[in-house]
Amino acid sequence: MCDAANAGPDHAAGLRTETWAAFAGLAKFWDDGGWDSMVEVSITAQPERTVVRVAGQLDHRAALALRRQLWRLADRADCLVLDLGRVSFLGFAGVALVEDVAEQTRSSGGELEVWGADDPRLRELHLNGALRALRINQASGEQGRNGMVLREALTAALRVAGAPMGNVQFLDPASGSLHITAQRGFRHPFLSHFQRVELTGHGSSCGAAAQRQSSVFVPDVRTSPLFTGTAAESVLEDAGVHAVASLPVVTPAGRLVGMVSTHRAEPTEWAPDVRHELEYVVRTAGQLTR
Repeated sequence: MCDAANAGPDHAAGLRTETWAAFAGLAKFWDDGGWDSMVEVSITAQPERTVVRVAGQLDHRAALALRRQLWRLADRADCLVLDLGRVSFLGFAGVALVEDVAEQTRSSGGELEVWGADDPRLRELHLNGALRALRINQASGEQGRNGMVLREALTAALRVAGAPMGNVQFLDPASGSLHITAQRGFRHPFLSHFQRVELTGHGSSCGAAAQRQSSVFVPDVRTSPLFTGTAAESVLEDAGVHAVASLPVVTPAGRLVGMVSTHRAEPTEWAPDVRHELEYVVRTAGQLTR
């Protein structure tokens, strides 16, 4: 039986943690040129519970790659926890994967919990009995709401900026870093390089904006001191990025929640009216977050 009271910190004694930047099965998708998202998986195991944390886009290809690994865990775990709190896209294949893993876990005499996914499709499956072994942890509802708000803010910001590329990052206060949770228009290696950005590091407009808690507009990354001479310079060039705007999302109480960034393929003098509209978007998002 899964016991919520035992769902303690990862540093508890006896935990064994394995982190996979990518499963071996994902390499084929990279080679085929059809993989346009990055998925990261970490496993924390102890006798009574195994927690699988997934970050990135859980689309059809990622679900296929995850399926075999999760089935093996489902066969031997009394309690399997699937933490989707950092999944930026949960496709229909991802929902089907959860359903399949729940059934496999139940058939092996165990239970499945899902954390961090306040998704109506999963709630419907749970309520109609299709996922009898699934218990949705509602403690992450606030994070789910904030994720929805920031994804909507990204959509609005891309429209205002006329930008084809952009991303959303959440602040992890424990590590002092920003993590990508949603994105448009990017591929590897951009996603892997900027998946986690330290606020004290260099080579990012989002890190600078987070430190200052004010917007950073870069007209040309090739001449910006934020990027010149850093590893990010070549990553941005490879991604076709020449201008970027990073805008912090801050609550009315002054707490930094995350970051919305838009990227353009050509050098851009960010006009005052565009800056004003972008800052209005993130200011509104900050008022809606919790």
